[in-house]
Amino acid sequence: MRAAILESFSGPASVVVRDIPPPEPGPGEVLVKVTCSPVNPSDVLYCSGLYGKPPQLPVTPGFEGCGVVAASGGGFLADRLIGKRVAGAVQAGRGFWSQYVVLKAMETMVMPPGVTNESAASAFVNPLTAVALARPVVEGRHPAMIQTAAGSQLGRMIIRLSQRHGFRLINIVHRKSLADELKSKGARHVLDSSDPGFKHDLSTLAHELGATWAADAVAGEMTGILASCMPQGSTIAVYGVLSGTESRVNPGDLIFRGQTVTGFWLSGEFKDRGPLGLARIAMRMRHATSLLETDLKTEAQAHLTLDQIATKLPELLKNTSKGKIYITPNA
Repeated sequence: MRAAILESFSGPASVVVRDIPPPEPGPGEVLVKVTCSPVNPSDVLYCSGLYGKPPQLPVTPGFEGCGVVAASGGGFLADRLIGKRVAGAVQAGRGFWSQYVVLKAMETMVMPPGVTNESAASAFVNPLTAVALARPVVEGRHPAMIQTAAGSQLGRMIIRLSQRHGFRLINIVHRKSLADELKSKGARHVLDSSDPGFKHDLSTLAHELGATWAADAVAGEMTGILASCMPQGSTIAVYGVLSGTESRVNPGDLIFRGQTVTGFWLSGEFKDRGPLGLARIAMRMRHATSLLETDLKTEAQAHLTLDQIATKLPELLKNTSKGKIYITPNA
């Protein structure tokens, strides 16, 4: 089969396409012919050696995707999946940016006919992250929420969740055109971080709404701005690093105002592999699947073949607010 191979941590531009032997599924596993796989920020960081513990090279990127089960490695559940369209995710190693991938049968989701391939391919990372980040306000533990990178596909999911559940949400974007677009789609509170009065407006609105929970995808100086503008005793969950720099926070906000900065990593949600933990994960996945064409829908910006990853992906990544980019290995 053909696969995208990462041979150095130099970003997506360093990916090369090789012919390699297809993987063989073991007991309880299935071989999936990949239809498409999204390019998430985690994939970009992975290609740069900045996502978790860098893997031993060479590897095939692509944390999630969808495809049709071509073969089973044996077992009741795996055998029943042959011929079905499924979505899945992998932690590392042989990823979805290849013509075939092996998945554990019990960790796949069969996709209903009404779900597009793009939404199916994006069924794990963004939907589950959006649901998890919104949970503290949905459950009433915080009066209101702030999110950065609100124009991203994940940010738009959180906006739709806020509309469904009725929680108050402050959305931060980096340019006026994005603010106007989100407002036209029903987002009530949208702030442009490039506006000269941004910090004042954020502080005023955060205190007015009682926004004590924030999801920060930007990091850098934005984390510190949130800490200085939010009410005392607030919590900021950093789940991305779109700025490309480390979070910078005034120690005084941590010491004297009781602000808390923590990290969020979706993989941490899956650490509990006991019966109760697996039941909770399955429930969240079923809930996310039912909303894949509504609240958790993903819009596509472009589709790339394996050969176009190195040449076209870097340029497309400069404006991801237009929609998600997908890799189509068998196109």
